Amino acid sequence: MIKFFRKIRQNLLSDGKTGKYLKYALGEIILVVIGILIALSINNWNQNRIRTTEERNILEDLKIGLEKDKADLVYNANRINSSMSSADKVIYALENDLPYRDSISNYLGNLMLPVMFVYSTSAFETLKSKGIDIIKNSELRNQIIDVYDSQYTFFIKQEGIVLEEGERGVKHVFSTRFEESYVYDLEKENYEPRLIPLNYNALKTDQEFKYFIKSYKNRLNILLNFHYNNRLIKSVETLIESINEEIEP
Repeated sequence: MIKFFRKIRQNLLSDGKTGKYLKYALGEIILVVIGILIALSINNWNQNRIRTTEERNILEDLKIGLEKDKADLVYNANRINSSMSSADKVIYALENDLPYRDSISNYLGNLMLPVMFVYSTSAFETLKSKGIDIIKNSELRNQIIDVYDSQYTFFIKQEGIVLEEGERGVKHVFSTRFEESYVYDLEKENYEPRLIPLNYNALKTDQEFKYFIKSYKNRLNILLNFHYNNRLIKSVETLIESINEEIEP
């Protein structure tokens, strides 16, 4: 094809048709430019198609991870609610001078059973490695960053404070008042934890112990009703909905 065009140019020059040659040369340049533009358009279209596919794959992976995170959050919230209910029953028994029953040991064990948010950030790390701007929707992009970089980080810090306080209680408050700790039946679904007091009646007038139980229940209440229910679970649910809206055809 190039030889063909070259031959035409040579014939025009040899015949002395300079005007026609210039017109032909201009037309040839225009054709070349058009060809380049078409090639660039095809390349851009292909690149955009690849980025769109990558974006959808990442969003689908994020959705899968977030749904698992939500399931763990809901499970933990239910467990914490059960621990708070156990705390109320122990406090009621102590303050109303009720006799000891085996259920007291079960309630105490359930109260001190720790839960930890198990979450996945692998899809978010993949997103960061490819560039956060691959998410074209800026509002959705900001939502993703807020949940993973801000809310998860803040929540884990607050959860850690509660876990540390529970561990402190087991080591320094419970150690002189109970037979042993970490008594779990690992074959059972909820592990059926138990804390058997050395002197149950003494606990009724033990201000340090009752202060710890009430304060720990208050910490659980804040963790559950402020951090779990009012913030993180709602944020994760909202992000899942936003991702669904983005990837649905």
